[in-house]
Amino acid sequence: MEIVKKAVARIPVIEIHGQIDLSNCHMLHDEINAEVDKGNYRLIVDLKKISYIDSSCLGILLGGLELVRQRGGGLAIVGNPLVDRVLTLTGLTRIFPFHSSVQEALVDLAAE
Repeated sequence: MEIVKKAVARIPVIEIHGQIDLSNCHMLHDEINAEVDKGNYRLIVDLKKISYIDSSCLGILLGGLELVRQRGGGLAIVGNPLVDRVLTLTGLTRIFPFHSSVQEALVDLAAE
């Protein structure tokens, strides 16, 4: 797994490449917490370039969403068909704002 951090329109984007599972999902947890510690309560997690995701990552995403919502923010997910399928099967599409692009996610976060 590789993490690329950038900002788009001053919103932090945490982009994940490769596979994310129990062995490395703590890295995503650390990145989300680091952004919140900096005062960034609106985040985008871009999973468009992942090839595998397991349930441990879903727990990290849920925790991150709760963390930013407690501070009046939001967390949007950008994904691919794999991510969409996993979130749909687990019922998390009702909880997470899910988008096919970073631009869509930005519009959603700006509306909050």
